This record gives sequence, C-alpha cells and structure tokens, in this order.
Amino acid sequence: MTISVLIPSFQRPHRLTACLQALAKQSVLPTQVLVVWQAEDVQTRDAAEELIARLPFRLDVLHSPEAGVVPAENLALDRAVGEIIALIDDDAVPPVDWIERHLRFYADPGVGAVGGPADNYYQDGKLFTRLDRTPHGKLMWYGKLFGNMHTQPVEWRTRTPVEVDHLVGYNFSLRRVAFDRFETGLRRYWQLFELDACLQAKARGFRMMFDFGNVVDHHPTNSAYAGGRDGDLEVKVYNAAFNVAFVLSKHTPLGLRILRLSYLLAIGSVATPGLLAALVAWRRYGNARRELSILTRSWGSMIAGWRAGSRRRNAVIRS
Repeated sequence: MTISVLIPSFQRPHRLTACLQALAKQSVLPTQVLVVWQAEDVQTRDAAEELIARLPFRLDVLHSPEAGVVPAENLALDRAVGEIIALIDDDAVPPVDWIERHLRFYADPGVGAVGGPADNYYQDGKLFTRLDRTPHGKLMWYGKLFGNMHTQPVEWRTRTPVEVDHLVGYNFSLRRVAFDRFETGLRRYWQLFELDACLQAKARGFRMMFDFGNVVDHHPTNSAYAGGRDGDLEVKVYNAAFNVAFVLSKHTPLGLRILRLSYLLAIGSVATPGLLAALVAWRRYGNARRELSILTRSWGSMIAGWRAGSRRRNAVIRS
C-alpha cells in the first residue's frame, strides 16, 4: 500500500533531521514524506530542503503561514498521495520497521487507524518514568479519557495488539478513506485532534489498533507536557478543556450528551478540572485561590467547547 508521512515541524531543525534520517532507514520506505515548515521558521525549511537530494523517497517541503499542528497537517493532507496517512512528530525517531509494522494492520479492511507508544525523554536525555498504567487509549461511555500510551514497561512490547478508541499523533496512521480532515475548530495546542480523527473513523465503521511493540523515541519540548501548574496554562488547561468538550460534544449521541457534559463539569481531570478534580489538584499542588481560578476558567472553556462542538455536530448532520 502507498503511505504518506506527514511531519509538521516548528523550530526544531536538528530534531527534524534525525527524524528524516530514521525514515530513510526504514525496512519499507514511505511513498512520500511531507514536511510543513510554519510561519517565519526558515531554519526548518532549510534543514528539510538540504536533505531532499539525499533521501531515498520523495520529500515535499510545504509552507504554512499559520503556525500550528492542525493547519500544517491539513496542508500536508491536501498534497498527500498515499492510501495510508502516517503522522509522526518532528521530535520523534521511529524504529527501522516503523512503517512496515503500521502497514501490516491494513491488510484487514476493517482497520482504520493504527498507533503505538513512545518512550518520552526530558531535554537532558533522561527517560520519563516507566508506568504500567491501564487501560490504553479508551473513551469511557460516560466521557472519561484514558491515554497511557507512552513510556510503558519494556516487557509490554511483546504484548498482542489491542483495539482502542483513540491514538496519539507522535506515532499514528490512518486509512485515508476513514476520515475527512483534522478538526480546525480546536484551539492550540490542538490537543485531541487525533481523538477527533479516530472518532470520524469509528463512525464509518473502522477499528483502531494499538501496537505495543512499535515504539518511537520522543523528545517533547512543548510546555503542555510539563507536569503540575508550570508552563502556559492557557494552552495546558483552558484550551485543553475547550478541546475535550468540543470533541465529545461533536461525537456524542443524544442519549449520552447530558451525562458526558455533567461528567466534565462535576469531575473532569486534574489537567482539565471539574469540581472534584479541582479539589484533588488543591491537595496536590496547594494554593486554593489559584485552583479556584483554574476551575472557573476551565468550566468556561468546557461550556464554550461544548457549544462549539454542538454546532459542528449539527453542521455534519445537515451535510
């Protein structure tokens, strides 16, 4: 099958170079790789263009005037020729059989998306703590999301692949006919655009598979990965709260809509708190006044996201 690899890249030219060099060593080469440099980041453009003549696959270097993963992914998607669309972060390095393992699953016509874990590394090169948390990539009927798709125990790599509800963009592929586009109504850092794409595929009758053994090395720099209340709370908390509400509202059937919105507002998560999670965050991080402010703003973002998702849902139904 033909496969196009999409790589939005922003201000990490050395990481991008490592990613492209790893793709050049694949046991099954990509049909096409599309790198999207964004805004005024000409260093990324130059790093990609310097490699064009030396890579054993077609490399298209595109420009998105707007910086952001979803605008960049959609720009690349419009130029992609593959039957399979693969996503990898510019700061990730895939194993030599990364593409080969993804493509194996698509021999089953019922599979619409495939993903795998990442080993996440801090900027000093230290590995994140390995965690044996379960379940993986699940959306519960009442609205709770489980990820648990990174820095897993090494012994899990021999586990049998499992069906999941959503996957993560650092190690992700989709059958092109399984979805339309990546959701533009989300806010930066566009958290959960992958969930939306998976739910599009699920609505068309496809299944999502998680391959424990196909592990990429990932060196994240975005502040959204930082724990606690450090970093940009607008991106980490309020935009994330908007996005989770947006995606759930867009894809939730009528019978579960009130329940799922109530779950978000009453419980939520420490990352995007509802009332109960805000109490947990207060005990964990202290500063009751700050956590109360975060809670009220998170509620506002959730309600705005739910309304926007409802409008998008209605537009999809009408079309």
